[in-house]
Amino acid sequence: MLAPKEEKNLRKTYKKFFIFLGIAFVFDAFICFLLLSYTKISTVLAGLIIIIITFVLYLLFSLVCVRIEKRKAEKLEKSKKKDPFSHK
Repeated sequence: MLAPKEEKNLRKTYKKFFIFLGIAFVFDAFICFLLLSYTKISTVLAGLIIIIITFVLYLLFSLVCVRIEKRKAEKLEKSKKKDPFSHK
């Protein structure tokens, strides 16, 4: 069993991941459509390009999420107020 704090972090991570997947799926489908209809590259190469694009986008998304979390923590520490959603 997970501790309540770990479970909360896991849910938050899953939520961020599924938001990314939804956005990335639409973007990748559009890029794949453009690659296959307007260029005459093979489907394997198009798939490889989509995988690389998705990987780079996920790295950028993760970097942005980490920076946002860091700023939230700094802001909370700076204000010296208790987080209203924590149960400590």
